[in-house]
Amino acid sequence: MSLTHKLSYWHQIALLLLLCYTNPAGAAATAPPVNPPDALTLTFLPYLTAGELIKKYTPLVKYLEKHIEIPITLQVSKDYQGHTQQVGEDKLDIAFLGGIPYIKMVAKYGQKRLLARYEMHGKPTFQSVIVVANNSPLKTLSELAGQRFAFGDPNSTLSTLVPSYMLKQAGITLEQLKDYEFLKNQPNVVLGVLFGDYAAGAVALEVFDEYKARGIRALAVSPAVSTHVFVASNSLSGELVKKLQTAFYQLKESPEGQAILSAIGKEMTGFVPVQDSDYDLLRTIFKETPALPTGITAK
Repeated sequence: MSLTHKLSYWHQIALLLLLCYTNPAGAAATAPPVNPPDALTLTFLPYLTAGELIKKYTPLVKYLEKHIEIPITLQVSKDYQGHTQQVGEDKLDIAFLGGIPYIKMVAKYGQKRLLARYEMHGKPTFQSVIVVANNSPLKTLSELAGQRFAFGDPNSTLSTLVPSYMLKQAGITLEQLKDYEFLKNQPNVVLGVLFGDYAAGAVALEVFDEYKARGIRALAVSPAVSTHVFVASNSLSGELVKKLQTAFYQLKESPEGQAILSAIGKEMTGFVPVQDSDYDLLRTIFKETPALPTGITAK
């Protein structure tokens, strides 16, 4: 072996030793571990009053805290629009979204990490109900022409968008209503119908089930659409997201979990995996339903 070849050989050995010392076991190729956050937030749309939401979901929050070993603060956003924006901008760690706020958020900000969607009566779908008082003479949606109607929040899936689609399918335009109003939350819709301020109003099936004993009945029920969804900020680690998903999915497997689900609603049977395509039917409904002006519109 020539002197040149010997030097080249020893240079290669030295380089290998240097690489092994500075990069043991390929450490530089592995991302550094991500420290878990000291605390998290779980934030809801105001589809019910803040008091009702806190009462329903505090047991779930305590369960999640125990599972992931991180404190979680339960909070309720002031309005739908601000909530959706904060989710899109990754300002909320864990967030609840209805179907329409979810598809609007994805269209504007891109996808987030999906945690789970609701399972009700064994199915990951639910429906909108157009309700009237028990003593109402109305029998069909077509009879709503010339009547007063109560929607929920303008950005609500089940108390505004889906019922608007139902009215359209029945041949009723907003202009044919005597007038209509957007109320802050769905219990207000029920109360407005019960007090006679409106001939009819729209709520989620879960809200109808909760309030029907107070004197309302279903005038019409919508097609089944994908349920509410929990999403996680893209800033959370993949490991933490998996822990949260597992916690949601396993909830229905224990007596403790069944009690937590019952606190949320009698119709709740669990949380199940979710993917973006589950909301394609709502995207179609959203595309086919004219945008509603917000506030009060009266003729």
